[in-house]
Amino acid sequence: MKVAHLDLIGGAAGNMLLGAFIDAGVRLPDLENRLRGVIADGWTFSVSGVVKNGVAATFVDFLVPHERHGTKLGEVLEIVMRSSLTEWQKQRACAVYRRLGEAEALVHGTTIEAMHFHEVGAVDAILDVAGTVVALDLLGIERLTCSRVPVGSGSIRMQHGVYPNPPPGTAELLRGVPTFDAGIEAELVTPTAAALLTVLCDGFGTRPDMVVESIGYGAGTRDLALPNVTRLSVGSALGASGGAPDVSVLEANID
Repeated sequence: MKVAHLDLIGGAAGNMLLGAFIDAGVRLPDLENRLRGVIADGWTFSVSGVVKNGVAATFVDFLVPHERHGTKLGEVLEIVMRSSLTEWQKQRACAVYRRLGEAEALVHGTTIEAMHFHEVGAVDAILDVAGTVVALDLLGIERLTCSRVPVGSGSIRMQHGVYPNPPPGTAELLRGVPTFDAGIEAELVTPTAAALLTVLCDGFGTRPDMVVESIGYGAGTRDLALPNVTRLSVGSALGASGGAPDVSVLEANID
């Protein structure tokens, strides 16, 4: 079985997750071709190598000259469902956005139908979600797990004012997930990343028994006291005994 594990060294954002998948082996032409089937134009794709606290990583940025915010959930789901993604990819991407909508509606005291996405309803966030879902398929990953989730401390400024860290929407998305205080006064996990992780990951905690075949690092924008990167390890699952995979040899004599 092809498995992968995420280490949230410096936290996670949508573009950090996507950068880790690209760094681990996703081919850019394949990824862009599928994303053009979601939103055909109005954006460009920038991928570059950066170094965060001595760790080489891939930074991904979607450049959208005429960005539009305040999108409703139904509009986002319609974009995804009329895209050329596979049925599985559509269902996973829609599940991520429904989870975002439910969490935001709850903390704002409104309904999911009336909820307006702001940052997470932007084109770049839609492409981050679709790109991560597509990347799972492109690498053939059947099971994805994640480390405990680091959260920042202090307070952060957002569109509606100053909020405790993690902000209410992210805190709601991470309900039931093992978290720890990383001791850094910064937002370490974005709402988009929290929704992606809780929908796509099969478990949180220690790395599963696996033979690692490729490793990718996705970089965040800021420079922190620790490497602001997300690491993705991709490989083959070991057997239940924890040893090497079973190998069978079939021999025959032909008379």
